[in-house]
Amino acid sequence: MNDNSGGHSFQIHIKTDSIYLGDALSLIKDVPAETIDLVVTDPPFAIDFRACRNNYNRSGCHVLDGYREVLPEEYRTFTFTWMKEVYRVLRPHGSMYVFSGWNRLKDILEGLDQSGFITMNHLIWKYQFGVFTKKKYVTSHYHILFAVKDPDHYTFHR
Repeated sequence: MNDNSGGHSFQIHIKTDSIYLGDALSLIKDVPAETIDLVVTDPPFAIDFRACRNNYNRSGCHVLDGYREVLPEEYRTFTFTWMKEVYRVLRPHGSMYVFSGWNRLKDILEGLDQSGFITMNHLIWKYQFGVFTKKKYVTSHYHILFAVKDPDHYTFHR
């Protein structure tokens, strides 16, 4: 694979059933096109979470090192950027699951459309744990979008 940004060439070898730790936006650029069958992603929700504050009754001790929140005004661009890369690395019959909160769902749906994905299903994961609020209704579900490159032939395992 050639890296046009730095003028040097390098080879990346993707190992089956392996986990790569790092910034997904950086790592995915080294993944060759059309080499991945399935992507499952849970991007930041842009809820203005700060480890020093008790948003949604969460404390900083539960935040993974390296976590970076995306600002609401940057979320649309952020979403389109990573989705274009996922579309590039997925095989022609590849598919993706995207987890999303309700607050940025519109950006996720528009990003899927703009990137060339077809949304096959919109699943709701309802839960009853972890979130308590004082000034609004509790959001007790996630949206899970199942999207594909080719709606006639795609990776799907029940």
